[in-house]
Amino acid sequence: MPIADRLFTNASIRTMDPANPTAGALASWRDRIVAVGDPADVDALVGPGTEVVDLGGATVLPGFIETHMHPIGAGVQMSAPQVGYPDCRTVDDVVAALTERAAVTPTGEPIQAWGYDDSLMAEDRHLTRHDLDRVSTEHPVYLRHISGHLGYANSRMLDLAGVTDDVVDPEGGHFQRDEAGRITGCLEETANFAVGSVLPFADPEVMRAGAKAISDHCLSVGTTTMTDAAVMAEAMYAVYQDGVDDGSIRVRTRIFPSWRFTGSLPLRTGLGDERFSIGALKFISDGSIQGYTACLCKGYHDRPDVNGYPVIPPDELVDKVTEAHAVGWQVAVHANGDQAIDNTLDAFEAALTAHPRDDHRHRIEHCQTAREDQLERMARLGVLASVFANHIWYWGDRHRDRFLGPERGARIDPLASFTAHGIVHALHCDMPVTPLDPLFTIWTAVNRVTRDGELLGPEQRARVEDAVAGYTSAAAFVNRQEHDRGTLEVGKLADLVVLDGDPFTVDPMAIRDIGVQATVVGGEVEYRA
Repeated sequence: MPIADRLFTNASIRTMDPANPTAGALASWRDRIVAVGDPADVDALVGPGTEVVDLGGATVLPGFIETHMHPIGAGVQMSAPQVGYPDCRTVDDVVAALTERAAVTPTGEPIQAWGYDDSLMAEDRHLTRHDLDRVSTEHPVYLRHISGHLGYANSRMLDLAGVTDDVVDPEGGHFQRDEAGRITGCLEETANFAVGSVLPFADPEVMRAGAKAISDHCLSVGTTTMTDAAVMAEAMYAVYQDGVDDGSIRVRTRIFPSWRFTGSLPLRTGLGDERFSIGALKFISDGSIQGYTACLCKGYHDRPDVNGYPVIPPDELVDKVTEAHAVGWQVAVHANGDQAIDNTLDAFEAALTAHPRDDHRHRIEHCQTAREDQLERMARLGVLASVFANHIWYWGDRHRDRFLGPERGARIDPLASFTAHGIVHALHCDMPVTPLDPLFTIWTAVNRVTRDGELLGPEQRARVEDAVAGYTSAAAFVNRQEHDRGTLEVGKLADLVVLDGDPFTVDPMAIRDIGVQATVVGGEVEYRA
């Protein structure tokens, strides 16, 4: 048995390992755990060169695993104009923030931002080309909606993209029009992606700085593994590889190639090492509930004639998922609406029928409006989920009163039902859509309290142990990484988060008040509060 590099002692360790759920000390050597258990036993590994870290009775959990976010996008956004609520509360506020940026931007260079939420603005409406023409007619101006599934363009940007009033909607997208049939500048799904794609990709230096900033933020909230759920360009691969190599990205990183941009790359799930690796192949079945583009079986509560629509036609989704499954990928499909979930499950079932495979661990991303019959089907097929529980707090009131109605809104993100059906599921934040803060997301899953302080669907509240697993043991399983993280066991990575409170024993409403004292990656203390 090796002498430990580091001993963490005087702690209340919750290992998330059912065989050894609690411990008082943990020893690491060369990134890995070599002992975890009673201090008297672990102390036997202490030698002259062992650093002893007294944690003062703090609670220790496995380092948090964020299974669905967009680190580069979030990092780049940090240097962009802030156009979301509460920084901006009116359309005029948004125009003012963008105009300020335009004043210091060379003529002709684009102005970009992310985070506009029409439903929180005083005017309660989308932006138009005319709003953004007030910012500038000399710069292309392009904003993304908070969901990422809609966008807004000024006239200069539309001209750059070749969009006129005669443009035909692309498959899986829509150009919004006024009563006279003229393009408004609000772009949905593939129309949004097409217009945004005419701008040059972000500067590599800006992306590198953004990735470093998000890595640092991960450590400050106890996250030791981050997952980019849509890598869309070769430059993004390079940013991650360079950041891991030079140490500016200090958290472990999993990336999901987007189906649009993989081409014939000879990659599949599992390539890489414990620092940087390839995860699932990502597809998008539908859009955003708050953008009315999530694909529902029944119309929206306040717009019953609108059901949303598929981004990838169902037959095409079957073909693409089957092809990816056949060559060995884990497949992750974004599906918010229940019709999109049906389409996704049809694709998974077709793939598994054509090419049976045990332990495929295909997963549905977000999975917010899953019905009980769909959960039964997921369990039968062995399909997992990464659930966007933060919607309960951020949009729960509007899901209940506006988008979905009382019945469907109350069971948004049905976490208790996932557990009842035996479906392994993780939790996620989808940063930059909502901030990364695992303890807040765990609090939201357990309490189901909305932004307005209302209790939303209390029967769907998660148990504390299931919510914590959603960022530790279950998250590792959903990410196909349970072999080396997610629980604190001998042989696994010494990735830990040190907390000033125990989520298992505090009042559930106090979970979000727990603070991160330290974050440990591979036995090295990478962050101290």
